[in-house]
Order: sequence, then C-alpha cells, then structure tokens
Amino acid sequence: MERPSPAERFAAKTTTGHIPAGLSTPCLLWPETSLDRDGYGRFWVDGRHVSAHRYGYEHKRGPIDADLELDHLCSVRRCVADDHLEPVDHRTNVLRSTGPSAVNARRTRCVNGHDLTDPAVVHISYPPSHPSGMRKCRACAHDRARRPREQQLAPVAQLPTVTRPERTAA
Repeated sequence: MERPSPAERFAAKTTTGHIPAGLSTPCLLWPETSLDRDGYGRFWVDGRHVSAHRYGYEHKRGPIDADLELDHLCSVRRCVADDHLEPVDHRTNVLRSTGPSAVNARRTRCVNGHDLTDPAVVHISYPPSHPSGMRKCRACAHDRARRPREQQLAPVAQLPTVTRPERTAA
C-alpha cells in the first residue's frame, strides 16, 4: 500500500468551519489535537514540524518572502485556508490584531480625553524597547511631571505654638 502524499494528509486533516464576516469562503480548520501552544496548527512533513497555515499557503500559492509573515484575515489561528491568509510585514500583522499594541495604536484619545491625532498634543519618544516610537500625551506627561514638584514646593504648615504664662518669683 502506498503512503499518502503530504498534500493528501494535509487535506484529510482539515474540516470546514464557518464563513467569517467580510470573506466569501469558509475557514478550513486544523484539528485541535495538532495545535501548538499559541493555537496555530502544526504539520509533520519531511521529518519536521512546520506551521500548517504556512504549508497550506505555500503549497497552493508558492513561497513566502523571508521578511513576511502570514496574517489570518479571518482572525482564526486554526484556519489554513489559503484565501484567508495574506503575506504582510510584522508591523502590519501586529497592528491588525487585537493585542495591546494594536489597541493603543487605534486609540484617538488618551485616558484624560486629550486628542492623540493632533501632532501638537502628542510627543513620540524612541526608547530602546520601542525603536519605532511610542506616543505620549504632552498634557498628561506635563501633569505627571508636575505632581512630585508640587509636593516639594508645597507651603510649610505652621505648627501651633503653645503659650504658657511666665513664672514669677514668689
């Protein structure tokens, strides 16, 4: 009996899922028993594990550039449908997600209601942890810097003095 090809094994593992909003085809779901710790499918081929969605995309559409990663347009990590995947750079992939970086990038107002779309209100700093920059509200940063100084410059409270009558010699 002849062994099935990797493409046949791949097709046998997928099941049809729902049709996500904005897409015209249903998800092809990878079995939950073959997922990595992040929820992406793993597929054994040529003596090693590979990402199932990458294998499916490359099998149907060809190789992916080394500086690109696949973005799940359906937001389903188990999905291996090639038309639900788009090769994008890392920044685009992160900003399309629902993680904290993406949520903060979409934010238009700071916690105190200042407009973060106005360049006069926003300061972009470039710490080593964020080489492409991070937005900070100038007004809120000014308030944070002023608070400790206000405590240092606060007027000194006068302590009540106790007056005692003078003693007289008797």
